[in-house]
Amino acid sequence: MDQKLTGVLRTSIAVTAIDERLGAIQFRIALGALLVALLASAVSWYVSKRITIPIERMRAGARRFATGDLLHRLPEPNTLEFSGLAESMNQMAEQLQQRMDEITSQRNKTEAVLSSMREGVIATDMELRVISINQTAAKMFSVPMQTIHGRSVLGVLRNHEFQALIERSLSTGESLESDIIYHQNGEHTFNIHCTPLLDTLKKRMGGLVVISDVTQLRRLENMRRDFAASVSHEIKTPLTAIKGFVETLCTGDVDDREEARRFLTIIDKHVNRLTTIIDDLMQLSRIERDDEIQQIGSEICRIEEVLNTAIGLCHEGIEEKTITVALTCEADLSGRFDATLLEQAAVNLLDNAVKYSPENSTIHIEALTVDDEIQIRFRDQGIGIAKKHLPRLFERFYRVDKARSRKLGGTGLGLAIVKHIAQAHDGNITVESELERGSTFTLHLPDKKSA
Repeated sequence: MDQKLTGVLRTSIAVTAIDERLGAIQFRIALGALLVALLASAVSWYVSKRITIPIERMRAGARRFATGDLLHRLPEPNTLEFSGLAESMNQMAEQLQQRMDEITSQRNKTEAVLSSMREGVIATDMELRVISINQTAAKMFSVPMQTIHGRSVLGVLRNHEFQALIERSLSTGESLESDIIYHQNGEHTFNIHCTPLLDTLKKRMGGLVVISDVTQLRRLENMRRDFAASVSHEIKTPLTAIKGFVETLCTGDVDDREEARRFLTIIDKHVNRLTTIIDDLMQLSRIERDDEIQQIGSEICRIEEVLNTAIGLCHEGIEEKTITVALTCEADLSGRFDATLLEQAAVNLLDNAVKYSPENSTIHIEALTVDDEIQIRFRDQGIGIAKKHLPRLFERFYRVDKARSRKLGGTGLGLAIVKHIAQAHDGNITVESELERGSTFTLHLPDKKSA
C-alpha cells in the first residue's frame, strides 16, 4: 500500500477548558496543602503545649518551693516522663517540710529551755559578735533582744572585763569562770562561765557564755562572814573579861571581900550580857524557823493593848530619863498577828528610842491605818542617824556607834529581830532620820482581820 497522503484530519480543544481544569487541580492542591498545614500546626501546638505546660507548672512550683511554700504540690502531668519528675519534686518538698518542721520544733524547744532558764545565756562567733541570747541575759544587761544579734559583745554589754574573759576562753580553748561587778541600774555581781563552741570537726566556732546573778548570794556570804566575826567578837569580849576576873579570884590575889564582890559583880554583868546575846540569837533563829514552816501565831489582837504593854515593860528606862511617851492610836484598831512577837517588836523599838533620847524629851507612838496596812510609828527626839548607816541598820550586830551601843547595853540584834518579826507577818520596817533631829521607825503590817 502506497504511503500517499490522501487527506488531513484536524482536531482541537478550547484553551479555556484546559485552564479551568488546571485551575481546579491547583485549587485542590492548595486546599490540601492548607489543610495539611493547619493539621500540622494543630498537632505541633498540641505537642508543644503538652510539653511546655507541665514544664511551666513545675517551674512555677519550684519558685514556690524556693520561697518556702513547701506545702504546695505539683499537679500530676499526663506524660509519663514529667509525671515522674513532678512526683520526685513533690516528695522532695514533703521531705524538706518534714525537716523544716523538725528544725522548727527543735528550735522552739531550745528557745523555750533558754527562756525558762534563770541564768543568762549568750552565744558568740569567733569575732565576738552575738549570734544568740536568751531573755534572761537581755534583761540582766537591759538591752532589747531585737537589736542585739550581729553586734559586738562590747557594744552590747559595755564591759571590758566581760569581753576579755570571752577572748581568753576562745584563744586558749579552755572553760573559764569569774565574778564580774556590773554597774548599771545599781551594782550587780555576775558569775560568768565561758566555754568554746566546737563544730563536728572539734574546731572552735565561737563561745558560749552562761551568766548567773550572784549579787544576793555574795551579799549573803559577806553577811555570813560579818555575822560570824561579829558573834565571835561579841562573845569573846565578855568571855575575856570573865576569864580575867575568874583567874584573879582563883589565884587568891584578892584579899579584900569588897574588891572580890566588885569582881563578881562585873562577872555577873558580863554573864548577863552573854545571856542576852544568846537569847536574842535564839529568838532570831526561832522567828526565822517558824516563818519558814509557817508556824507564826495568828490571833486578833488590839494594837493599843500591845503598845500599852510595851510601854509598861520599858517603864524603868522611861522613868529614869523622865521621858514622856505620847501614844496615839485609832479607836478599836486591831489585826491578826502574833501578839507576843508584835509586843517584842514594840518593846525593842521603844527601848531603842529611850536609849538614844535625851532626858525630859518626848517619844511619840502613833498607830493608824494607811490604805491596806497598819502602820505603827515610833518617833523620838534623839541624836539621829547619818544617812550612810540607814541601809545596814537592820543587819545583825550592826551598830552606828559601837562604843556607845555597848555602854547602853545593846547587843546589836534588837532591830534585826524587829525586821524579822515584821517579815514574818508579811510586813516590813522602815526608818527616817536626821542627825540631831531624831528618828522615826515605822512598822508596816498588812491589815488582816480574817483567818
